[in-house]
Amino acid sequence: MPADIKRQIADTLLQLLEKKSLEKITVKELVTICGISRQTFYYHFEDVLDVVDWWTRQGAQYLLEESMRTDDPRQALRIFVDYTTEHRKTLQHILASRWREQMGMRLVQVFTTYLQDMLHRAHPNLAMSPSDEEAFLTFYACGISGMLMAQAPRTDAEKDTLVNQLYWLLFQNPWGHILHS
Repeated sequence: MPADIKRQIADTLLQLLEKKSLEKITVKELVTICGISRQTFYYHFEDVLDVVDWWTRQGAQYLLEESMRTDDPRQALRIFVDYTTEHRKTLQHILASRWREQMGMRLVQVFTTYLQDMLHRAHPNLAMSPSDEEAFLTFYACGISGMLMAQAPRTDAEKDTLVNQLYWLLFQNPWGHILHS
């Protein structure tokens, strides 16, 4: 039941984020719409930002699990493109809030973890210092995050174009060849 209540609160927050900014959403509004007490809310979350953090962690876990189930990098990239397209407005409202930096870093962490897994799968014995690996992964993770938030693909063809552009940047350009053997 607690996960259901957490999910209900998070889903309600997401619905509200489709219409207004994060700063304008209150605990009072969430509990009223969810039909729960403030005590129930505070049993599960500290505040509205904690709900956002829980949702982003759930989303990050989903993206990582789904992307790592496939050996096809294009298919994995499409998972990321579809997810960010589906949640574009929510992500934009979160990134436009005063918690922009914290939420932006969460997005970068997701891509860093995914890319690190890909790098280690492709090159298990890669001789790269930890600081070089971190710089490499951060560069690509920030680039992917930025492209996904800057692009607004609406059709499957536009999504395919973005996936192909990301794939080229990651795997086919002179610098990206290191991620894929």
